[in-house]
Amino acid sequence: MKKDIDYSIIWKYFNTSLSTSEEKELSDWLDADIKHLQHFEKLKEKQKQIPHTDSNISNSDIAWQNIRLTPKHPKRHFWKIGVAASILLIVGVYSGYKLHIEKANKIISAENIQIEPGVKKATLVLNSGQKLELESKKDTLIKEAEVTIENSNSELNYKKNENEKTPKRAKEIQYNTLIVPRGGEYDLVLSDGTEVKINSESILRYPVVFEKGKRNVELIGEAFFHVKTDSLRPFVVTSAEHQVKVYGTSFNVKSYKNDDYIATTLVSGKVTVSSDKKDAAEQLLKPGYQSIYKRESAEFEQKQVDIKEFTAWKDGRFYFRNMPLEEITQILARWYDVDFKFKNKTVKNLTFNGNLKRYDNIQLILNQLGKTNEITFYAYDQIIYVD
Repeated sequence: MKKDIDYSIIWKYFNTSLSTSEEKELSDWLDADIKHLQHFEKLKEKQKQIPHTDSNISNSDIAWQNIRLTPKHPKRHFWKIGVAASILLIVGVYSGYKLHIEKANKIISAENIQIEPGVKKATLVLNSGQKLELESKKDTLIKEAEVTIENSNSELNYKKNENEKTPKRAKEIQYNTLIVPRGGEYDLVLSDGTEVKINSESILRYPVVFEKGKRNVELIGEAFFHVKTDSLRPFVVTSAEHQVKVYGTSFNVKSYKNDDYIATTLVSGKVTVSSDKKDAAEQLLKPGYQSIYKRESAEFEQKQVDIKEFTAWKDGRFYFRNMPLEEITQILARWYDVDFKFKNKTVKNLTFNGNLKRYDNIQLILNQLGKTNEITFYAYDQIIYVD
């Protein structure tokens, strides 16, 4: 942790400009301790009060004294006297120099943090590579040889052109990809009638029209599937080396790249889970159970769960049941498109229970979490700190 800083860097922040390395040093120092942030804010306020007259030396004295702290170890900072003298000389040369002060990013307490929840938004990438930005209030219509793609009321719907002659299928399957960013979610209806709700920071790749005999899609992130029943064509969701195979059922798959596991939670019907890494037999999953696939060991484990904890997000709720704070902040970060940093590492493993509204401002969520009095939240420079 950086406890000290060359205060000429702070002076340069207010008066000239910083090099890349100096910007990093200042950022690290501010990030090291909340007291540094508080002191920095006080300096900004003092800079605004500096009078601008023709008295160069008096103004520079004020500026330097406002910035400089009394060092705890005078000998270590003795050399900075020369730096200060040089700065005073430079200031003296530029008569009447007016200090330029950037707009301050204030430290914001939890009760004043205003971050709106995610919205319906996504990017559709066509097989040609063309990208279309999908918005909740914007309708889009794309007509292909075999399907009509409609985007209306925040739902992307692939409808077969039943009344038109279907041309001979091209040898190469045509794929589309739906990319949902942080702070977003989107609904999708595939050409077979399967409904998919895609969570934040997720990608789904799928055929425009499914082949005979199989229905395969690829997922990175999280999605809830309500698969259209078809006993002749299994529906397979692939996430890296992990597969979920179904014929008609409802289930949730969570497969974010940074997670060391892939979780499949079954609501209704039956599914099997398997992996390409090992020649193990497919494992059958029953409703109300969850399969956990451990990426490193390529092993599966099953357990009975409260499915609301893993599917409530699709119904507009956060459902926490003995969930560690670190995992909660990961969920909030994706949905509210904000970053969290733990100043106090010991609180990461604190567990919480709750059933909260997913479409509330984050302020209400943080207030609920903070009621334990064991943790506090504050925001600075678009980051929420946990202490």
